[in-house]
Amino acid sequence: MGAQIVTGIPSMASGYAQSVKTLKRKPKNPVLPETVLVFQGAKADPAKLAEFRKAVDAPMNGVLPSLYVHSLAFPLAMSLMVRDDFPLPLLGMIHLVNQVEVQQPLGEDEAFDIEVHSENLAAHPHGVTADLVMRIVVDGQDRMLLRSTFLAKGVRLDGTTPEKSARPDFAAPQRTASWKLDAGTGRRWAAVAGDYNPIHLAALSAKALGMPAAIAHGIYLAARALAGIEPAGGSYRWSIEFKTPVVLPASVDLAFQPNSDGYTIQAWNARKSKPHFEMELVRG
Repeated sequence: MGAQIVTGIPSMASGYAQSVKTLKRKPKNPVLPETVLVFQGAKADPAKLAEFRKAVDAPMNGVLPSLYVHSLAFPLAMSLMVRDDFPLPLLGMIHLVNQVEVQQPLGEDEAFDIEVHSENLAAHPHGVTADLVMRIVVDGQDRMLLRSTFLAKGVRLDGTTPEKSARPDFAAPQRTASWKLDAGTGRRWAAVAGDYNPIHLAALSAKALGMPAAIAHGIYLAARALAGIEPAGGSYRWSIEFKTPVVLPASVDLAFQPNSDGYTIQAWNARKSKPHFEMELVRG
């Protein structure tokens, strides 16, 4: 992979402004670029960190929540996705999975390097999936790996297209928490995280991109679920798989189930008995 040092990270708003040019990308047999973008010396913004913590009720424990780090790093991944050599359309891509590995949480005042690349292009019943990978490095040592898997609908690879698997029947567990999310949830989170994807902002812009109405940011849902359980030290990993969008306004039921290694979390729509996401956190 060819590494390119960049001297600044553009805002997500800038990324979305440039993403319009990617709408017509419907290549057959796309190939992901081997480019690695590197930004050196990133640091937390104390005011933005405070906004993040307030938005999801994260504790003030001296370390950076992993998804705050994601909010700093992901604009660099977006700048990779709007480049001419990236073959998939940024707008309309569907967020399927996040996987995060933490060797040791970052301190609030630590400087760190961000390295981003794309990999794992694969066929999907509705198109192709690809991973955007963000590597967080301090003094040459890996501290965190953040992997986001996206679906680009309508893009095809030669060969057999996987068949759509049947979803198992959902049986809701015992509820231990519930969230009430109003229609402005997406706009408020966009102001915190800088993620102004139109599918999250208003019903009209979301419908233009194929959604039934504005949907909650997946990162917001994950960050809120992690807020009370993410370790402040040591190594851990977590993953989240998104099942159905949280269409705003919404009531979300959740079950936090502790175990010997960490937690499993399920979130669902009680009225429709449909799962929104499944999450797992494992310490050590």
